[in-house]
Formats: sequence, C-alpha cells, structure tokens
Amino acid sequence: MSAATTTASPQKKMQKLTWLNYVGYGSGDLANNIGWRMMSMFLATYYIYIGIPAATTAAIFLFARFFQAVVYLLAGNYADRVKANKNGKFRRLVVWFGVPMMVAITLMYTIPTDANLQIKVCWAIVTYLLYQLLGALGGVPYGALLGAMTQDQNERQRLSSSRMVGGALFGLVITFTLAPKVNSMDPSKLFLPVVAIFCLIGALIYVFLYKTTIEQVDVPVQPKVSFADTLKAIVKNPALLILCFATGFYLIATCVGSIGPIIAKQVLANGMDAGTVALITTLVTLINASIGVVASPFGPVIARKLGKKGGWYLGCVLGIIGGVMFIFVQNVWLALFAMALNAIGAQFCGNYVWGMEGDTVEYYEWKTGKRTDGAAMAGLSFFRQMFGALTSWLGPAILAFTGYKEGMNVAQDPSVTENLRLACGLVPLIGFVISAAIMFFYPITEKKFAQIKADLAERHAAKAEA
Repeated sequence: MSAATTTASPQKKMQKLTWLNYVGYGSGDLANNIGWRMMSMFLATYYIYIGIPAATTAAIFLFARFFQAVVYLLAGNYADRVKANKNGKFRRLVVWFGVPMMVAITLMYTIPTDANLQIKVCWAIVTYLLYQLLGALGGVPYGALLGAMTQDQNERQRLSSSRMVGGALFGLVITFTLAPKVNSMDPSKLFLPVVAIFCLIGALIYVFLYKTTIEQVDVPVQPKVSFADTLKAIVKNPALLILCFATGFYLIATCVGSIGPIIAKQVLANGMDAGTVALITTLVTLINASIGVVASPFGPVIARKLGKKGGWYLGCVLGIIGGVMFIFVQNVWLALFAMALNAIGAQFCGNYVWGMEGDTVEYYEWKTGKRTDGAAMAGLSFFRQMFGALTSWLGPAILAFTGYKEGMNVAQDPSVTENLRLACGLVPLIGFVISAAIMFFYPITEKKFAQIKADLAERHAAKAEA
C-alpha cells in the first residue's frame, strides 16, 4: 500500500492500515523519545553532576514545562488551521518541527563545565525552552495524526500501542550505552557525542514516519480561535477533561524516573563497589526506559478483555503494589521488582491514552457537531505538560528536600538514603490512587463508542445527501 496521503470523507469506507503504517506511526514516538528520554532520565543527573544545584534544576524543569504547556495550546490552534495538501497535514508538520528539535536536544548537552553558575543556568534555560517549543509544535500534530489515519477503534488502539512500543525501544538502546557509565564518567565528555548521534538518527526517523503514514480522515480547517475558546473546547468535553486529569496523576507516579541513576547509586546500591553500582544503574534504567517493550503488546489484548478503563485500573493496581513494596522492602532485587511493577502500571495506563484521546474527538463531535482534532490533542498535551512540569520538578525536588548535595562523588548524610526510599515509594503510590479514582468517571465505554460512531456515520451520510 502506498504511503501517499489518501483523503476520504469520514462516512466512506476506509482502507485497512498495513503493518508499515503501524510501524511508521510507532517510529514517531521512537524519535520523540530520543528527546523525552534524554530529558526525563538523564538531564537532571547531567545538570546536578556539572554543578547546578538540585533546587535550581527543579526550578528550571518546572518553568520550562509550564512554558511548553501554554505552547501546546497555541500549537493545537495552529494545527487546526493548517490546510491539508497532497503531502498531508499532520505528518508534514511532524517533520517540519521534529528535525530542528533534534538540533535543540543536542544543544541542551553543550553547557560549558568551566563556566560560572549563572552561565550554566542561562544556557540550560534557553536550550531547554527551545526544545520545549519545537517539541510542542511537532508533538500536537503527531498525536492528532492517529485520529486522521483511521476511525476504527481497534486500529486506533493498535496505533496507540505501536507508539508506546516505539518509545520504549529507544530505552533499550540508551540502557546499554549511557546508563552503565553515567555514575562513573564525566558527563561533559560522555553525553554530547551520544546525544548527537541519536539526534541524527531521530531526524531520519521523522522522515521515515512521513513516508510510511497516511491520512484518510478529512479534518476540516478550523477558523482561528482565541486562547480562551481553545480552553472552552477542552472544558466542554468532559470525557477529554477526565482523561487529562487521570493521565496527569499517572504521570506523577513516574517522577522518580528523572533521578533513576541517583536512586540506583544512593538507595539501591549504596555503599557497594563501582561494578555493582553500574549494574544496578543499568537495571534501573532498563526498567524505567524499556519495560514498555514487554508491557505494550498486552495493551490491545487487555482492552479486548477488560476495556480501556479496565486496563487503566489494572495498571494503577500494579503501580500501587509497587509503591508499597518499594517503601518497605530492603532487598535490592525486591526493590527492583517493585520499580518494575510501577513502570508496568504506568505503561498500561499510557497504552490507552492516545486511543482514548481519539475517542474523545468523536465524543465531542457527537455532542456538539464540532470536530476539533487539534484542540483535543492540544488539551491533552496541555494537561500532560502541566502535570509533566510537576513530575519533572518532583524528581530533583525530592533530592533537594532530602538534603542531597550536587556533584558526582559527594558524601551524603545517612538519612538521605531512607528519606529517598520513602519518597520514591509514596509519591507514585498516591499518583496511581488518584488516577484510578478519576478514571472511574470516564464516560466512553466500548459499547458507548460503537453507538457514537454509528450516529456520526448516519449524520455524515445525511449531510452528504443534502
């Protein structure tokens, strides 16, 4: 099947997606995660190891993510107003902004180690904001592309799972390249060449996505709307709003991933030899970055058995069990198992986010007669970034609150270890509990969506005849 753009009215029969379409769409999150993983798993460690205090690092993360949250709303408005052409709409926007984003990611790891603190902080802020800006402008159309590729709910779920697998695959690579060395080598000499190579690969992957995805659903160009109108479209879509908050709290449960190397060294392998520290750091990184490779393929199976809500609940239960275990177990291997349960739980929730977002677009159209793919994606992205700001802040903030001192080989107070253990179990536990409670009110079941799709098809057919 050709990857050329195919336009079709929603009421017409659409082509079945091929394996290449799924691979192409999923590869987009492989590229996205080159930036995301470098930021969420190693950037805090990089900042702290080159001498930026943990509290300052937390503040940078918080400010940058709030900035991106606002940009996401504006990006959604922009995406809604872009006209489709023979090269599609959403997929070409992904390439336009994704390739320069890779340059911005590389610049994030070029902070001069011999500069004073003010220069380091300014460098970190400017490059981080540039990455967040380009990430928003490319991230909104990437998410909206799923809804434009198909209206079939099963195909959307498979697309959603494919992007989760694509994102997790990068974690496998980074686990065995950067993770074993992050606690033993000068990050200024280690990070930059690795990042530069991965970013070049990421840019090529975005081109691959463009060549292998299709857009079959005609998404009408939306008139320019104000920031307030965009927020109104989000607030008036209760299904989307519930999904946004449920997503936000499961993201909070992943906050310890940003300080994974430090947790490995200070809590799990505290006092052990360098070889053991490297091994534990690798395993922690493997859990945080790559558990999705194992968990994601089960997403569609679980959805067919339990529904998306049931799959979300299962993920939260696993995460809650993992949080409790991490607080109370002292054995390093059981603690690693607890972290794995937490990561699997988060992955199960994440499996359903994007498919459910596509469902909320039809839900809103069914309720109001208006279709706002970009606004829906922007709304979800806005809330993801708002909660992501809190999540990014929480990791280094936990270090600051427990008295952790910046630098690579600085002696830490003995109380830091136990305080970190408590915080890194309790915060995810609370996040999963709240996420499950919010998801209880999500109104779109599989049966309900079938009705929505049938009603919309009838409306579209009647409109076409008129």
